[in-house]
Amino acid sequence: MSVKNKLYRNFILLLVILQMLEIIFPIHLTLLVALIAVPIFILGLGCLSNSFKIATSIFLVMGVILLLTSKLSLNSLTNSVTSMIDIVVLLVVMQLFMVPVTIGNYQTAVEDFMKKKLHTPKAIYIFVMVVTHLLSSILSMGTVSIVISVLGDSIKQRVNDYQQFSGKAITRAFTLGTLWAPGAATIFLISTVTKVKWNTLFLPCILLGIIGLFLAYFLESKQSFFKKPQGTNTFSELIEQSSKGQSLIPVLIAIVGLLILSFVFMHFNIGSSMGSVTLAGIITIAIWIVLLLLPKNKRQEHSQSLNSAVKEYLNNGVFSGASLAPFFIGIGTFTYGFEHSTVSTMLIQFLRPIFSQLGWALVILIPLIVVLSSLVGIHPLASVALIGKIVMSAHLALSPLLIALSLNIGSVIAYMVSPFAGIIIIVASLLEVKPTIISLRWNWLFCLLFAAVGLTFSVLFSFIY
Repeated sequence: MSVKNKLYRNFILLLVILQMLEIIFPIHLTLLVALIAVPIFILGLGCLSNSFKIATSIFLVMGVILLLTSKLSLNSLTNSVTSMIDIVVLLVVMQLFMVPVTIGNYQTAVEDFMKKKLHTPKAIYIFVMVVTHLLSSILSMGTVSIVISVLGDSIKQRVNDYQQFSGKAITRAFTLGTLWAPGAATIFLISTVTKVKWNTLFLPCILLGIIGLFLAYFLESKQSFFKKPQGTNTFSELIEQSSKGQSLIPVLIAIVGLLILSFVFMHFNIGSSMGSVTLAGIITIAIWIVLLLLPKNKRQEHSQSLNSAVKEYLNNGVFSGASLAPFFIGIGTFTYGFEHSTVSTMLIQFLRPIFSQLGWALVILIPLIVVLSSLVGIHPLASVALIGKIVMSAHLALSPLLIALSLNIGSVIAYMVSPFAGIIIIVASLLEVKPTIISLRWNWLFCLLFAAVGLTFSVLFSFIY
């Protein structure tokens, strides 16, 4: 590992420690965190893709300029730089879930379960979606390579079109997970911009995720790769059999435990919503690892796996979680600067009458802008932050929750249809197909239907809530 990478990793880990200290103890370390963010930005900027470098640099420069239009002070500068550092820390901590997953060898458990219990393409499709959806909530992008490497060979042997089958199941299940998952950056960015807390967003967003999974299944249920071979199990038999499997139970318990702890910490106002999830993640991981090391007959084997998993985390996991750290520093500076600038006031005065005339049409327009922006290479995180900040600053009659849900639906669709999206590029690379085939040819109809169903649900939920 180069000296530059070691420095970057150490600064990121120090950032995580400082954030945890702020959550646990009543101390303010904003200035120190801001100072550490500077070398993180400088060292990490070179690791970004060209499009992200340009976007990050523009956001940072524009943020500083916007701060200059108001009363620029050391306090405002440090607050702007650190305003979205919580997201970086959260993503780095979530990568730690790979440690107990590796120790428990759950990848093998998934593969064994699939070989022994799943005998129809439909059952495999459901299983792949559910596993991807659940794992994405704690492992983020790491889920994709795990699912394809573990399940790929088994899928190839049992379906007619392996690439389309896997591409549709994995991209849809993964992106739908970003609607609510603690390991996803988008929902926390939306929460920051709209001021709607994660625990408030969680219920409607996880319901949207479930609706999306059902829609994804029924949309493909007539495809040729779903034809059932003779003499195989029915779906009801699959459910009966899967209920007997115990080896994957710890993964499900860990996810549920993470969510429960997060809500408890939020209820008692232990840190911000992101801070609560981060702390809950660390505790969940620690308990999981301890439980895995308790049995004496497996302690030595698990200890060796622990050492390997920790090394893998330090060498790759930290970098994976912090890959967009400079971007969040840049976009955080911009959003904070925009919120506290005179430009914000002028823009609101100009847009308010336009937005007022649009009324409920904004619910459709918001995700449409996010999606169209993604098709020309603008990352959904960037468009969500900008559009969300402008719309929220206009103080419209629309519910902040409805605006947040509209942004979330737009971002999910953008991740699915944009050939520039990270998830599409990764899946396309692993399946050896063009990104445009997965994003535009295979997912456009699902995205159109999900937009209609999701926005209808969001409007109805906002009325009830």
